[in-house]
Amino acid sequence: MSPVRASTAACGPCVVLAVLLVVLSLLGGCEDLRQFRSAPGDLFSGEVVGSDTDPAGASFIRQGFASHTKLELSFDPALATLPVSDDAGAAHSRRGPGELNTYACPAGLTQCASALRTAGPFNHSQLLPVENLVHDSLSQYTFPGGGRIRNYIFGTRFQSKAAGATVSRYAMIFISLMESGKIEVRAMAPNVLGSDAETELLPALFGVFVLERHRT
Repeated sequence: MSPVRASTAACGPCVVLAVLLVVLSLLGGCEDLRQFRSAPGDLFSGEVVGSDTDPAGASFIRQGFASHTKLELSFDPALATLPVSDDAGAAHSRRGPGELNTYACPAGLTQCASALRTAGPFNHSQLLPVENLVHDSLSQYTFPGGGRIRNYIFGTRFQSKAAGATVSRYAMIFISLMESGKIEVRAMAPNVLGSDAETELLPALFGVFVLERHRT
C-alpha cells in the first residue's frame, strides 16, 4: 500500500469521530425550555421588586406599580418568536406566547380571592412578539452576570384610566428564563401626558418581577 493510501485509510476513523463530535456539540447546544411552559392549572407568579422600600410611593426600581403588586404570567417558549394574527383565515394565525395579569391584595395579604383584588395595569394583556426582531442582533441581548438561559423582548397593549377617560397604552416586556427555573420579567412604558403635552396624567411604568411556578 502506498503512503498516500495508508494515510487516507488511517484518517477514515478521524473523519467519523469529527462528525460525531459536531453532532454531539449541536445536540448539547439545543435549549430545552419545556420547564418554562405553563400548563393548564398552573402559571408563573411573583411580586414586584422594591415593594418594601417605600410602600406609599415609588422606589428607584418600581414606578407605576402599587406596592406588592403581583404579576401572573402564562407562557409558552415554543411560540415566543412566531407571528400572531387576529385573522382566523391567515395561514399563521394562532394564539400568542402568553399573557400578563397584575393585581394587588389588601394590605397584609400575600394572596387573596379574586373579589378582593385591586386590578393592576395589565389585565390579561397578551404578549406580542416583534416579528422583525429575529433578524436583528438585539434578539441575542443579555445582562451582565450569569444564570440566564434565554431572553425575550415582547410588546403588550393595555388600558389605563386618566382624567375620566380610558387611555390605550403600549409597554415593552423583557423576559429572562433563569437557570434556577424562575422567570424574570421587566415591564416598562412611558408616562401619559395631557393635551398640553406637559401635564402628567399617569406616571411611567417600570417594574421588575421574579416569578416562580404556582398552581392555580
